[in-house]
Amino acid sequence: MRNIHVLAAALLCGPCLMAQAPVFTDTFESGKIDPAKYDQRVTGAATIAVEPADGAHGKYALHIHYPEGARNSYAFVFATHLPDSVRTHMFGRAYMKVSGGLGATHNPLILSGGAGWPASKFYEIGSRGLPGPMPSFMPSFQENKSKTAADGRGEITYHSDGVIPMDKWFLLEWEFNDNPASITLWIDGQKVTTTLPTGEKIDNVKFEWPKASGTVNGLIGGLEEVGFGTRVWGAPTAAIDVWYDDIAVGPARIGPAK
Repeated sequence: MRNIHVLAAALLCGPCLMAQAPVFTDTFESGKIDPAKYDQRVTGAATIAVEPADGAHGKYALHIHYPEGARNSYAFVFATHLPDSVRTHMFGRAYMKVSGGLGATHNPLILSGGAGWPASKFYEIGSRGLPGPMPSFMPSFQENKSKTAADGRGEITYHSDGVIPMDKWFLLEWEFNDNPASITLWIDGQKVTTTLPTGEKIDNVKFEWPKASGTVNGLIGGLEEVGFGTRVWGAPTAAIDVWYDDIAVGPARIGPAK
């Protein structure tokens, strides 16, 4: 009888286990940006394309180029057809390579939130050079849907302890949670910590919005899209190249590519 119960449970859990598989993946081995998968959002001098890449998992990878000194530019692809299974809690993976002028500027890289970025609410993995000497990851919550601070626009940012690996491929994993609002990052399988002003080290940064309101659930209201690219607030002192390969998104931690 016990074996029957175990078998029945396994059969019932089959769909649950299947649901934990990634809901979106791309190896870019088609050699092009697939319009059925992505909405391209490009402005200014930045460019984005699928191109041959040394050291990638295959022949091709997604490449964003941001010219030296360029301003008011960005280049992203957004996957906009995400299922309900990742609407409030999303895990992701991307192999990345970053070269060039990441410095003191704020550089958004991976974003997920409401539809219509850049005029949306979203969680962001970006970079920032200050206060340390090398660029570090800057996880944040961004309220860009409102036009001014008076009607709600603003941000909450954290400066991580770990620096961004430069000029080499690395594995970045993330967890975006909208209930309660938080971000966790891993670099090459190791959790990224953040040191708070109190000196406490944490590996899961939390958000409440408006600030000090106590509201920590549903800040986005639905992770409708996820984007990969580069934006620079300011002007880089050298050109920036960011590569993405073997990306995946799902309702549970995905881990390295097999």
